[in-house]
Amino acid sequence: MKIFIYAAAFFFCLDDSPFMFGTGYKPISVIFILLYVLSNLPGLFRLRYKRLEFYIFVFMLICLCVSLFQVIMNHYRFDGLLNATETVFAGIICYLGFKLFVEKTKNNPSEYTKLFLWIVRGYGVAVFVGFLQFVYIYITANGAIASLIHLFVERTDFITNSRIHFSFSEPSFISLHTNLLLLPAVIILKKKGMLTRTHKFIVGAFFFLSLFALSIRLYIDIIVFMAAYLFFTTNSKTFVKRSLTVLLAGLSIVTLSYLIFVQNIFGLHSYHYYRMADLITHPSAASSDISTQIRSTYTMIGFQSFADHPLIGYGLGNYHYAYVAHFHEISPDLVNQAQELLGALTDYNLHTYDMFARLASEMGILGIVLIILLLYLVMNVRGRNFSKMMIFLLLYSQLQFDSLSLIPLYFWIAMLQSGFIANLDIAYLPRRAAGRLEASEFKREVVLR
Repeated sequence: MKIFIYAAAFFFCLDDSPFMFGTGYKPISVIFILLYVLSNLPGLFRLRYKRLEFYIFVFMLICLCVSLFQVIMNHYRFDGLLNATETVFAGIICYLGFKLFVEKTKNNPSEYTKLFLWIVRGYGVAVFVGFLQFVYIYITANGAIASLIHLFVERTDFITNSRIHFSFSEPSFISLHTNLLLLPAVIILKKKGMLTRTHKFIVGAFFFLSLFALSIRLYIDIIVFMAAYLFFTTNSKTFVKRSLTVLLAGLSIVTLSYLIFVQNIFGLHSYHYYRMADLITHPSAASSDISTQIRSTYTMIGFQSFADHPLIGYGLGNYHYAYVAHFHEISPDLVNQAQELLGALTDYNLHTYDMFARLASEMGILGIVLIILLLYLVMNVRGRNFSKMMIFLLLYSQLQFDSLSLIPLYFWIAMLQSGFIANLDIAYLPRRAAGRLEASEFKREVVLR
């Protein structure tokens, strides 16, 4: 029943759907992945598991048991642990689903390209929702349009804060989609000669609308992606051509940013717009940006609290207690300016927005061991330049997101072990050979459609 995994890929873009379950990053795609696993349940027991995968699974169960012991002994509330347990098992389901897909399609490369086709097509939904939000915010605040948007997006910030949220839970997390899903899919499809005009339109419209999410993180992450692409996928023969491509992309971003945030051609008026305009025209203001200071405070406390319980941490899901213990170290002036820091004292599912800081606080040395085990799992497969780029981008992504059920993380841990991805080398072919490949892949695209 591969239709379930393709449906999941199509809905990767919906991570704040009204039908989303639980809290944190658990989109509707998890449901389709679960259905895929259940429909292939016999195959799940026939899979060949690496010894390291078994060790990691047992290690996670031990960490949950240790966390349960800490909750009981320290009289903590169970909120954080229950949420962590739910997200850990949601992540395991995602990994098993993707591993099943890799095993079943290892001798059929066209299934991989079909999966990435559905990922790009799915972002057409995000473009549609983003266009509706653009019309609602900047053209007409029509109630019917708002109702249609709410079929895809749960929160109402796209109205109250005059910023486009697409179908994302938080504009600052757009890079989870751009750097880990959409752009890698585009690179693969282009490599296979299957990138059509429709796909290019979706990507172009997606990035144009993303500008109106008013997130400085988007710009930083796109620069990181372009640098990674240039560094990991070039050689002496392709460096100049790749550099020009990256330079043109960078100039396009700078030009659009200037027109929107400096010239203000769309007449934007909101806190987020003025914040973005100030950061672009006065980069030195970044150090005093409240949002940046809030996130850096969570991260700082996450690492500081490592010293409290360096061996086993506070327990999975218990960052709240580390935050409370170190709250007095936060500058009173910052607390007065950022009420979110004060409200965080009663948030028992508090997150650090940084996976490394979360693991340091909640798991101590055990968290470091987990990172090493996962790294060894993906680096044990000798992948080519595309694999190296994706490993770097995965590590970078964890600096800004700390959900234990992060779909792109498990997706790539499984995919990096596949021959299709491991053998993928992003290099330019001779024009004649590339032309033959594009013709062949175009025929395959027609068949897939």
